Amino acid sequence: MLGEALALSTAILWALTPVFSKRALRYATAIELNMVRSISGSLTLILILPILRGGFIFQLDLYGFLLLLAATVIGIGIGDTVFFKGIDAIGVSRGVAVSSVHPLIVLLISAFLLNESITLVNVIGGVLVVSASIIVALSGEESRNGSNQYFEGVVLSLVSALLWSIAVTFVSIGVRSVDPLIGNAYRFPILALAMLPICRRSMGKLRNARLLLWGSLSGLTGLSLGTTLYLESIRLIGAGRATVITGIQPIISALAANISLREKLSIWIWIAILLASIGIILLEL
Repeated sequence: MLGEALALSTAILWALTPVFSKRALRYATAIELNMVRSISGSLTLILILPILRGGFIFQLDLYGFLLLLAATVIGIGIGDTVFFKGIDAIGVSRGVAVSSVHPLIVLLISAFLLNESITLVNVIGGVLVVSASIIVALSGEESRNGSNQYFEGVVLSLVSALLWSIAVTFVSIGVRSVDPLIGNAYRFPILALAMLPICRRSMGKLRNARLLLWGSLSGLTGLSLGTTLYLESIRLIGAGRATVITGIQPIISALAANISLREKLSIWIWIAILLASIGIILLEL
């Protein structure tokens, strides 16, 4: 039961990440938010790692680490920043539903580059997540009125999904020779340092308590604690079962956004979110 509980906790933490991020975006740009959450995630992992890995924290394969570092730049440094811009334009629920196509893209990349097999169940899952994205793209007054901001948000969410998929492919190769937790403890601080020059003119915003609160919570739930619990759940119950449980994340995100951010969701958006959740689960089976 511990593994299942950890996987469910992961789903909740990851679902809350875009909600916290949306709140933080009231006080900072997407890039500035990403720097804050990278620092938060780094500090938390540095505290967690010695407890979970002890003296193994200095064992690092260079090739594997470079792949993980590339994944960090592409997936978190660029991908998350693009995603934050997307949810700022169309909201958390819609952004999460649209970006749910990323497991399908991962599957296709893995099939062509890593010779991994695709099953009929995976195909059905892919159809469901694509359907969810189409429903979100075509639903809502903004889309019917031709709102540029709405379509920009949809496109940004799709681009973030593509970037995450490329990053996941790098991670899947890198973790063959590097403990992912140890790799994260090194790559997140490097990402934070790399973003400092970009954000040097807005360092004064770091004095904003609300930005630090919501940005740090986003880093805690999305990068450090969420990732740690997910990896531990995989160790206990396997990747398949852990991923199936975390597949409910879009539903929890929608509920949290509806309650916390007062996002108004139509029946079509709820259908899209449900299809996305089922599709994610089928893609991982």
